[in-house]
Amino acid sequence: MRRAALLFVTTALATVPVSSFADATTGRYATHNGPETTQELADGSKIQTSHYSQISFADDQSHPLDNVSSECVGRFHTSAAGALISADGMCTSFDAAGDTASFWWRADKSGTSDCPGLCGSWGYFNGTGKYKGIVGSGSWVRDTIFHNGSSGTWKGEAKLQ
Repeated sequence: MRRAALLFVTTALATVPVSSFADATTGRYATHNGPETTQELADGSKIQTSHYSQISFADDQSHPLDNVSSECVGRFHTSAAGALISADGMCTSFDAAGDTASFWWRADKSGTSDCPGLCGSWGYFNGTGKYKGIVGSGSWVRDTIFHNGSSGTWKGEAKLQ
């Protein structure tokens, strides 16, 4: 379950802040597992809350979405058999100066012909410092699961209002 929890999310990826730009970009992310709790429901399904960290890189190293670190929390609902029912969460990304950009993420599909692993969407909802007013959204694909995290790709757009 822990491995399913760290999709990236993230994300997740898309876990990164932006300066004044509005161009689409792509990149990679890697997550590292942190503390988690699991609650078993009466029907045998489980809800897991996972705290994890993430680092994201843009394919263009000069892009403002390159090289940011994120602190995240995710919620994962699995069936009694261990199949993913739903997953979502939020992350706050930090640049080297300490400015932040926060985003939500969710898993949209898994185990399909166009998404054999886990795939989802993300969107910014808050920012501080140079990222104040950030908006944007995109998608992510988790392509590798490790014993202590995961990695994948992300793409999307971001801009300041």
